[in-house]
Amino acid sequence: MNKFIFILFLMIFSSCKNLDFINLYDIEVKKTEGINGFTSTEIFSKGGSDEVWGMKDEECNPFSFSSYDASIDYTKIDKKTTNEEDVNFEKVNQVIDLPTVRVKDRRRITKNSIHIKTDYNSNCEWIGMGIGWDGWQGKDLSNVMQNSAIQFMARVDGDPIFSLPIVFILEDYSENQCYATASYLGISGGSITQKWTKVTVPLPTFSYNINKLDLTNIKQLLLQCYDVTNVYLDEIKIVPHDHKYKKLTNDLTVHDTIFPVVIFEEELQSAYGVDNKYCDNIVITSNVNYSNGNYINVDINDSICDWKEMSISWNKWLYTDLSKYVNSTSLEFDLKIQNLENIKITFVDYNRNQMEIDIKNYLDQNNLSWQKIQIPLRDFPIRKSKIDLKIIKNIIFNFESNVKCKIDNLKLTNKI
Repeated sequence: MNKFIFILFLMIFSSCKNLDFINLYDIEVKKTEGINGFTSTEIFSKGGSDEVWGMKDEECNPFSFSSYDASIDYTKIDKKTTNEEDVNFEKVNQVIDLPTVRVKDRRRITKNSIHIKTDYNSNCEWIGMGIGWDGWQGKDLSNVMQNSAIQFMARVDGDPIFSLPIVFILEDYSENQCYATASYLGISGGSITQKWTKVTVPLPTFSYNINKLDLTNIKQLLLQCYDVTNVYLDEIKIVPHDHKYKKLTNDLTVHDTIFPVVIFEEELQSAYGVDNKYCDNIVITSNVNYSNGNYINVDINDSICDWKEMSISWNKWLYTDLSKYVNSTSLEFDLKIQNLENIKITFVDYNRNQMEIDIKNYLDQNNLSWQKIQIPLRDFPIRKSKIDLKIIKNIIFNFESNVKCKIDNLKLTNKI
């Protein structure tokens, strides 16, 4: 009897081993293949490990955990149950001496997502957070940069937003960094609403050749806020992605010696404060009586909204080096005034240093037709401002109340 049972066991075992074990093995291989052998694809989904950190200074820390979950459509839930007051948050207060990170728990909550909120305090040198995913080990992204993207889900509490004021930064273990932003084309449907929205940042758009980033030893993903921000992020991961657009030159700076450097002609590549979907104070428009295409129309009406400035990065928020051309370059644009006394123009670097100038000395107040404004960069208070001309971030136009004017053909030229 025992011999019969043993033979039967062998028959069953031999008939199954070529089926179950091979299939299980195949499944396991598929799960660990990742993207071209890269398996550290999950950057954040949930949990409060020391991989996720925020700034020690509360005024400069935009990051907290939220119990919002990307798997839930909150637009189908009674708004009374989804107000910010009713949702648990945990503000993260910790040092940024990496990789040692200590998190001070203030509330015990379900850490489902990341809440990034800041009023953009001007006293902060840096406003942001970081994720040293996959246990802070060095990640080799060298084989996935051309065919992958960082993808995540995003939502807001209030009105839709049409751009995400966050710079995404990959940093290696030598503290070299490269940058990218989420473009309009990367936001599913063109806006982030109260419903979770998919956002895609293609890896080929990162400026990873600027500082010779070591793609084989990536330390963390940093998220830097460059404007007022209030958004929830979840399910941050690296996914396969076919980037259908030609990769932009990583060194998009004035030292290309290609003049003029166009900041605005027909459209703006990267800007905030210019959005007719949210506020009509500053919009891009055209007119049948104007033959040169689109222009920027400024009509500041405080009773409609409080937007009084526009900020433009002509290099899609990459560093711009103006240091070699400051004595031979001018800011030039066409201006038509209807009601205008002055405009303040400011260049800002990535350390938040600013150099500002008034255009009243370059403006003919009696000329109500289109006039050419030309301001040499050397006229700006460069030394006094301590601005670093090698890492210029953007240019800001600040308008007073009731200003009415039109701006076109904004560029940097080698005319003095």
